[in-house]
Amino acid sequence: MPIDGLLVATRFGLYADLATLAGLPLFWWSMRKGTGAGARGILAVLALGGIAFSALWLLASAAAMAGTSLFAPDWSVVDILLRETMIGPLLGVRAVALLLILALLLVSRRADGPPVTIALLATVAAATLAWSGHAGATEGAAGTVHRAADVFHILAASAWVGALLALLARVFCSALDVRETEQTAHMLHRFSLFGTLFVITLIVSGAINSVMIVGFANLPLLLQSLYGWLLLAKIALFGGMLILAAANRWRLTPALTRAASAGDMASARARLRMSLTFETIIALAILALVAALGTLDPLGG
Repeated sequence: MPIDGLLVATRFGLYADLATLAGLPLFWWSMRKGTGAGARGILAVLALGGIAFSALWLLASAAAMAGTSLFAPDWSVVDILLRETMIGPLLGVRAVALLLILALLLVSRRADGPPVTIALLATVAAATLAWSGHAGATEGAAGTVHRAADVFHILAASAWVGALLALLARVFCSALDVRETEQTAHMLHRFSLFGTLFVITLIVSGAINSVMIVGFANLPLLLQSLYGWLLLAKIALFGGMLILAAANRWRLTPALTRAASAGDMASARARLRMSLTFETIIALAILALVAALGTLDPLGG
């Protein structure tokens, strides 16, 4: 089965948007930080983006089914997707969650309050992605287990992506002084504690998903399909992220703390910036692979 580039592109945009929307407030909550005006603006843009990308994904899915253009869709196919598949309910739940986020951002006067409610709504929006791939097609009790594992996989990945973007923004934008550097090192150390849980969740849920999709007996056949090779690429990239995360935890963060004490922070921050940049690029590449994997037959050619 060939890759539909347009469908993959809309899926990637949707995944990246919802993962960031869910991950950022989760990170701010775990760091006990509020959402200032700038952060609230970012969340509003992401919520609007989630609505826009969801609409594009629906049209791209209909276009892929009918063989039509995204800009000249077969509306009867769109109607079938909304009325007769899980796409309609999941888009409805996602839209309600995203609109509630926008409403909270508009009416709330606690600009610096903890983003707990927004984080919960954003995780609901991101969790609906579990019904848009292979997990959504699994039936019965196995389907329930598959979707539960996929939800945990999505939320752990979202938390990691959001943390990476938040930390990357901090190391690039914060002032180069002792106080800011010490705060950054503290945030990195605190995140590493949560990061261990994310890694365990990703590994366990990813293993469950793989078995649910193809079954134990068919795992060797993955090497004969494009899906299998892309899955291996995803696993390899995930391994690269683990290496960079370990370097950040055990080498670069302690070096940053020592540099703050010595008053020589430029080189330590530069190394940390490079590591976080590469880790973020790998995370986005993994999201692109996930977007492609969801459009392929796991055991197809």
